[in-house]
Amino acid sequence: MMIVHPQAPVNGLNPEDVFYAIDDLGAQAGYGFILYQQQPGLYPDCPVNMYFSIAGDPSARYLLFGALVARARVLQNVNPQLRARLYTSIAPDDTQLKDFYLHNGFDCEETDQVVELSIPYGDGRIPMSCTVAMTPLHTWDEQNSLIYRLQMNDITFIDMNYLNSMMRMPRFLTLGLYRNAVLIGEAILAGQGQDAELAAIYIEPSSRGQGMGKALLHRSLAIMAAEGVTRVTARTMSRSIPQQRLMNDFGARVIGVNMIFPGMYLN
Repeated sequence: MMIVHPQAPVNGLNPEDVFYAIDDLGAQAGYGFILYQQQPGLYPDCPVNMYFSIAGDPSARYLLFGALVARARVLQNVNPQLRARLYTSIAPDDTQLKDFYLHNGFDCEETDQVVELSIPYGDGRIPMSCTVAMTPLHTWDEQNSLIYRLQMNDITFIDMNYLNSMMRMPRFLTLGLYRNAVLIGEAILAGQGQDAELAAIYIEPSSRGQGMGKALLHRSLAIMAAEGVTRVTARTMSRSIPQQRLMNDFGARVIGVNMIFPGMYLN
């Protein structure tokens, strides 16, 4: 069995970041890729996070895994001064893959978890020189601008279809936080009945660490509570210190795990 690269980019990935395992008969036995990401807002203690995926026959797993780890070491040298982590994702009940990664020196402590927030009393205090306002989403340009702002703040999973599906829900809120009339953050919540989910929240990098996220989320929860919402959940990354700090400000408790992220630090 051998590892080869494609001749051209695959789904936007460079050929050298895509791997095929080919068996002795020339048939494809497995496939893998690696994605280099800089996420200082989500993981300030480890800005570089390289996600990889392996699919195919178990016989090809070790070969692909070795090739992907080697590629990660090369990519780490793009910014060697930045701490880097290599990780993948598995289902919480996939004990076979969990054992595979543990055997290869990965930890399996990071999770994509669901938490329930405590809705605070009152409207909360908006910081001096700041105001809040609903984000206008009446036109395609306004909706696309919101998606662009989210992407610029490392929130990449919300596309136009996802946004439109949330906008159709009975409970929907996109609240912007402004300082001196300049937009510095937004929160998105959506749901129905008494339940809602915090889909996304961000604060621009220059305004972080000043309590802005807490103020924005407090006011957003107050608005949803006034509309009859009594239960708010959110999905968070257990390794993200900023996310955990914000969730802890609202008494978050873990109620479920969606995914486990086996990983290891490269430096």
